[in-house]
Amino acid sequence: MTLRTWLTATVASAVLLVAGTATAGSVGLKLSGEGVVNDSTVKAGQPVSVDIYIENDSLYTGFAFGFALTSPDSSVKTVIHLPDSGKGLNKNGDVKGFNGWQDHSIWNFGGVYAVEADWNSEMPELLGFGGLSIQQEYQPHPYQKVLSFQFIVPEPGLIKVDSSFYPPGGAWMFATPVPDSYEQPEWNGPLVFKAVK
Repeated sequence: MTLRTWLTATVASAVLLVAGTATAGSVGLKLSGEGVVNDSTVKAGQPVSVDIYIENDSLYTGFAFGFALTSPDSSVKTVIHLPDSGKGLNKNGDVKGFNGWQDHSIWNFGGVYAVEADWNSEMPELLGFGGLSIQQEYQPHPYQKVLSFQFIVPEPGLIKVDSSFYPPGGAWMFATPVPDSYEQPEWNGPLVFKAVK
């Protein structure tokens, strides 16, 4: 192999690697529920849902990411997790999946795991997610709601939902079909909103 051929192959590989990293998709958050006034304000004492949206533009076989719910100015000390008798991803039922994330249809190795690292109503709250697809691959799709968690902010104050990192990867990740390879999605957060009377 000549030096010129080697350089051309190296540059082409680097371009493909960068292109592969750029196609990791994105993760964003939106508010919904009866307590929502607008995209940055909710009513204290009424249920709200933080909805997790993902755009996927590649093939993946696993994922791991998490979120931290905090009060930047310490005005909110607790939140109320709402029990739901419907099918949820956790025992309480306040964490839900949508568009194939609610069962084993996409993440077929046991479904989506909701890891309640610190989900006890005392701020800060930490919630992680993970899943593996063994018999198939997670297919590309446009920006859509895939997960949510519901709660009540009992008092006026400021809330922030930001990314949080969980083992084993130590960072947000989508695992690719290539062994020991992963990509990090673009994070469109954090979501900051205030609760008012």
